[in-house]
Amino acid sequence: MSLIHEIDFGTPRSKAEKMVTLTIDGQSISVPEGTSIMRAAMEMGTQIPKLCATDMVDAYGSCRLCLVE
Repeated sequence: MSLIHEIDFGTPRSKAEKMVTLTIDGQSISVPEGTSIMRAAMEMGTQIPKLCATDMVDAYGSCRLCLVE
């Protein structure tokens, strides 16, 4: 148990200046180009189950749990 509650967005933040608009579960969100779907979903409050993904390291997809359609 941690005393500090930090949100783990699943992948690091994109440093791109260009914005793109995505539709996730019928909701639109604008995020910097290169943002992962996992991070964009988390920024709008939709959690995608994940085991190996963390915003502290680059994504490498070893567990294959966080698949999206």
